[in-house]
Amino acid sequence: MLLPAFFMSLFAATIAMNTVFSPTILAAPAAHPAEKPLASVHNRPQEQSSGDPLVLAFYYTWFDENTWTYDKLSELPAEPNVSRDRGVMGRHIDQAKAAGIDAFLVAWYGPGGESNQTEPNLAALLDEAAARNFKIGILFETDSPFLGGTGAITGALQHAIGVHAAHPAFLRVDGRPVIFFWRPTIYGVDTWRAIRDQADPGNGTIWIAEGVDTSYLAVFDGHHLYSNTWNPPADLTYTNQKFAGLVEQGRQAYGAYKFWVATVMPGYNDVRIRPGYGFARDRAGGGYYEQAWQAAIGSNPNWVVITSFNEWPEGTYIEPSAAYGNQYLNLTAAWSGAFKAGGGQAVAANVVAAAAVSVAPPATATPAPTPTPFPEPTVPTVYVQTPLLNLRAGPGTDTFAIVGQVTANSALPIIARDATGEWWQVATDDGSAWLASAYVHA
Repeated sequence: MLLPAFFMSLFAATIAMNTVFSPTILAAPAAHPAEKPLASVHNRPQEQSSGDPLVLAFYYTWFDENTWTYDKLSELPAEPNVSRDRGVMGRHIDQAKAAGIDAFLVAWYGPGGESNQTEPNLAALLDEAAARNFKIGILFETDSPFLGGTGAITGALQHAIGVHAAHPAFLRVDGRPVIFFWRPTIYGVDTWRAIRDQADPGNGTIWIAEGVDTSYLAVFDGHHLYSNTWNPPADLTYTNQKFAGLVEQGRQAYGAYKFWVATVMPGYNDVRIRPGYGFARDRAGGGYYEQAWQAAIGSNPNWVVITSFNEWPEGTYIEPSAAYGNQYLNLTAAWSGAFKAGGGQAVAANVVAAAAVSVAPPATATPAPTPTPFPEPTVPTVYVQTPLLNLRAGPGTDTFAIVGQVTANSALPIIARDATGEWWQVATDDGSAWLASAYVHA
């Protein structure tokens, strides 16, 4: 996900500114010409149940007239647009529905902030969705520039649940509103427990955590990876199987049902917004997206989430583009249909724990290749997201000396976290050190 700082600079006129299951080996759906008109596939009912195999997509509403310039973006949409335009909202919803997407997960910075576009645009999207039998959930931006700590986060979540989740178009599963979280690891598990006790004391909503640390399932109701397109690359089948297994372990450990949400991405390209340390994952003519779908479905997820419908700066969009036309919406229609035809996980009401489900491959399928060993360490890890980051002797800048430096994309095993959630203690070649959590992904 694009960090808020980029939008502050790009949109100065507007903002001053995530048990292993046996995979199903799928034959690829029929190919679709890039410009073939979309035909509507499965339209979902108004109310979802926990057994419905939902297809979701992350959606962003902070684009304006200043966005569409090649000096920051590697590609342009087929129709450059501004997020506040209700006609654009309606067109995007219609495109998503035709591709088998059940809901947008809309990035939200909270209810406040003079230049915060995400609050009014979320409200407008809910109205447009209601008119089209579509659903809207929230992607809660924990590191929002308009939320300055746990008190503000608690208040924002109370607003989201009390105001937006009451809208008839808000995504609900078994009657519970669904909220995804970006970078919850900014704060520790105990901090989130305290936040939830205040914002959602009866656990009346479904909270989906993000990242490689699944210990947050102690508080959250499910887990996803916002991105599984990493540098260096990881085997998608192995990655999905691994995290599906970790979620299953969470169900057993915490005595409550936990949702596994598998991620699919068409590619990735952030080299223009992060010069010197960004990277690109080629789309391979749609091949990478199809590989991602097969790996996701093979992990037997409750839902699949697409990163993303329209995250243009990081190059993860499936929205029609000048280069690809409708190709990625057509692929989405085919694969979402395959996912829904196979069904999601069967989830009984009030499930306490669920056994792993093994899905046998079709008789005509060839055996799956042995997955490439996953390069990620077996312990929780942080990944550096800035060109150069100081390592310190303790959790702070005022009293603790610099003991070293690490570069972009460095992977460091986590030892501990300080009480504020602002510093990680990590293992290094020379022992251990501390680094600021704002500049890493965990």
